[in-house]
Amino acid sequence: MILFVNGSPQPNGNLHRMLEKIALDTDRECELIPLADLDIRPCRGCVGCAATHRCVQEDDMGLLYERLESAQALVVGGVVYFGRINALTHCFLERLFPLRHRDPRTRGKLAAAVVVGGMDGSQGVREIRDFLEKYFFFRMVGSVYFNSATPPCYVCGFGEKCQVGIPALTLPPEEFAHFAIVPSLFQRFEDHPEVVRACELLAQALSQNLAAEVE
Repeated sequence: MILFVNGSPQPNGNLHRMLEKIALDTDRECELIPLADLDIRPCRGCVGCAATHRCVQEDDMGLLYERLESAQALVVGGVVYFGRINALTHCFLERLFPLRHRDPRTRGKLAAAVVVGGMDGSQGVREIRDFLEKYFFFRMVGSVYFNSATPPCYVCGFGEKCQVGIPALTLPPEEFAHFAIVPSLFQRFEDHPEVVRACELLAQALSQNLAAEVE
C-alpha cells in the first residue's frame, strides 16, 4: 500500500489533484490522507516516544503510526509558504520522530515528494527529501513540483491595490497601476504538460520500485 499525505489546507487544490493523479496512475492500493482534516500538534521534544515508538500526545497522529509502519511507500505532499514548506506538512514530518528510535521503522521504505509553490516549489521538495532521507532513512524514488505563480494576494480581496502584496512588489509600477485579477491568472497543473508528465513518471517509478522489491 502507498500512503499519500496531503499537507495543503486547500481541499481540492493543485496539490490534492496531483496526488490523486499519481495515486491512480500507480495502479496500486493507495490511501490519501488530508492533514487539514486531522488534529496534529507540534512535537514537544519530550522524547517520551523513545521506548514505545509512539508519541505520548493523544491526537490524530496516533492514528497514522501503524499505517506508516505497514505502508510500502510514503508520498508526502506539501505547499510552500514564505519560501519554506508549510507548517502543516512540517508538523507531520516532525511527528514521525517516534518511528526513528534505535531500529528505525521507516528504514529502506520508498518515498517521494510532491510540492506546489508560488515561485519555487523545488525548495519544498528539497526540505521534504532531506527530512525523509537524512532523519528517517527512506529511499527516495522521485519528486515533482509545480510553480503555480498564484500568490494569496489573488484571493485576499486587496491584491489589486495593496502596496506590499506580491503583484505590487514584482510588477513595474506602470503595469501594477492597471493590474487586475482575472480567472486566467489562476493556473492549474493540468494545463502544464510537463508537470502532468512528471506526475506520470513519478507514479511509474513508485510502481516499478515496488514491483522490484517483491521479485
